Parts: sequence; C-alpha cells; structure tokens
Amino acid sequence: MSAYQAMERSEDHFPETLLCAISYGANILAPYPHSYFINLKAKVMISINLHIKNMVCSRCIFVIKSELKVLGANILSLELGYASISIPVSLSLSTIESRLEQHGFELLDNKEDVLVEEIKIAISEYAHNQEESISEVTLSEFLARQLGKNYNYLSKLFSKHESQTIERKFIEVRIERVKQLLDYDELTLSEIAIKLGYSSVHYLSNQFKKVTGRSVSQYKQHIKFLHSKYDSLDYALNDLKSQGFVHDFTRQDDQLECKQLDTLFDPRSLKMEEVYRFKEASSQMGKSVVFAIDTGNNVKGVLVESHIRN
Repeated sequence: MSAYQAMERSEDHFPETLLCAISYGANILAPYPHSYFINLKAKVMISINLHIKNMVCSRCIFVIKSELKVLGANILSLELGYASISIPVSLSLSTIESRLEQHGFELLDNKEDVLVEEIKIAISEYAHNQEESISEVTLSEFLARQLGKNYNYLSKLFSKHESQTIERKFIEVRIERVKQLLDYDELTLSEIAIKLGYSSVHYLSNQFKKVTGRSVSQYKQHIKFLHSKYDSLDYALNDLKSQGFVHDFTRQDDQLECKQLDTLFDPRSLKMEEVYRFKEASSQMGKSVVFAIDTGNNVKGVLVESHIRN
C-alpha cells in the first residue's frame, strides 16, 4: 500500500495518518490542501476525564451536560464533580474551561483540589441521607468509607484548603436546608428538626442563629416582609418574569420539574430567591405561594402552589 492510499483510508484515524506521513516523508503532504487536514482533524475524537469544582447538585449536571454537548463533546459518564467525555482533537481544554467558568465551574488538575471537592460532595450526600433517615454512621465514618481515606487526613486537608472544618461545612449545609424548608412554610420548626435529624428544636434554633446571625423568628419576619412587595399574584408573576424568572416549575413527587427544559431538579439543590404569599379572593382557593427559584447557571423560574396551610 502506498503512503497516499494509507492516508486516504485513515480519515477516521488522524493520529495514525500523521505517523504514516512522517514515516514516508513530509513531502507527501504537499498534494493535500490545508482544509483537508482541518476537516480530517475535526473528525478525530479523543477521550478525557474532567474533575469539576462547584458541581454539587443535579442542576449542575444538567448545565454541564448541555454545555459540553454544545462544544461537540460526547458524554461517556457524568456525575457530581466528574465527567468522562470524548471530544474532537480540535477542541482545546482551555475552550472547555472558559465555557464552564461562565457558569461558575472550574476544572481541577491538582489531586488535593479534586479530593477537597469530593469531600464537599460527600458532605451533601451525607446530609441528604440523614434527611431520608438512611444514615447509620457518623459523618467521619461516612467520609472515610466513601473516599477511602483516613478521616484525620481528610479533615486536615479540607481545613487547609477551605479555611474551615468539615464539621462547620456540614453545619452550613444543614442550615441552608433549614432556611429552604422555612421558605416553603409547609412544616413547623419541630417537624423540620425531626426531618433533618436535630436532637431538639432548641439545638436547631441555636445553631441557626450562630450561622445566619438571625433567630428563626427574625428570619420568618424577614420572609413576611418580602411577602408585602406585591399586591396580587399576577403582578408578582409578571414582575418576576421581567427579572429573568421565565421558567415554570411544578412538583413531581419529591422533585421539581421544568417542562420547558424537560428536566427534573432536586429541591435541596435549588436556591429560593424570594417567596410571596397571596390570599385568593375565593376562600375556597385558600392561599397561593410563589417561589422565585434560581437553579444557578442561568436557569431561573417560578413555582406556584395553592392550598398551602398556615
């Protein structure tokens, strides 16, 4: 087989084609226009693994998947903090990094940075397990098992990189969930304490004030203050839409669905920017509640619910 024949039969094997060209001498490239090699290069795919910072929830997976597809990548495996993809050789890592940085993500190449991110993800997973009453071990035991490392090592590494302890991070994750449940106004504080595994309401209240600087009652007053911003449900929805809350969310069991995006979101991973309550004209309708939701990464919308009890 001649060098030219080898090249013509190797369009799906660009690296091998170049090796063939080198073996026979660079002068054989002369008959081929530059555009031939550009098109040939675009066809070649290579597999790479990405470790991604700040990818901590289902909405992050959705955004990462969408952005990588736009760049021409094939998704081989995608989970929190990690993606395995195949990309055209023409697509540079810096291009991927720049695209993801627009959404608050960061590519990690340092082993310690990767492990710190894995610790954060594991902390969130442990908090979720606690809420679902499926965690029968301590946080330290869970992290050691999950990450296959000695907990003392994990603790020192995390404090070194984050300037806070693992325990403090876990407390902050729990308090963010408490705030979210208070925003929903569907559970009493006692019910929230039980749901999240607090030993008592008193303990929850003290921890809440230490983290937020407000008591639970002060936080509830703040929420009520926000409720007075709009006179009607329609006015609230129109104004929120003008602010970019353009997607509509509905409940699907224990998740929120955005039909426009054909995507399910875990409520624990969403940020409730604002909450407004309205008394309907008909007493039969009861209350309507509008949740202004920011999923992060340029996806914002509203959830409207009725018949919410006091």
